[in-house]
Amino acid sequence: MKAPPGFSARLADENLGLTLSDGINEEKIWASALEFAEALARLEEHPLHDEYDFPLEFQSPEPEATALDASLPGVARVAYPAAEESYTAAQLELFDPPGLLLLRKIVGEGENLLELTTPQGSVFVFDYEQVRNYLRPLLPR
Repeated sequence: MKAPPGFSARLADENLGLTLSDGINEEKIWASALEFAEALARLEEHPLHDEYDFPLEFQSPEPEATALDASLPGVARVAYPAAEESYTAAQLELFDPPGLLLLRKIVGEGENLLELTTPQGSVFVFDYEQVRNYLRPLLPR
């Protein structure tokens, strides 16, 4: 699979090195390949949240489904209908540079994006499916 523009990856032992570029700035980051795979999986398992609308109790839309969350005993996870633009988020610890990498999967009308925010505050945006398919052979399952 071809890498998305501005995104490249390599595997060294059990570590994943990413080179992220927006055409002007470039950053190299390193994390555990397993932790990166787990972060991507978390983006898939959580319900989407509307980025701008935080409904008040009296305005809450009817949930589409309610399920017990196995990771939090006794806590129900409610999936609300997706808004015009919704997202899920996950984070993982980088070891070079040290700090947190924030991953957001943003789903809007006709687009499915992966936004990566580095510890330095840089934000890189890529097509989510292209990144996932490109990384599939490199990441543990």
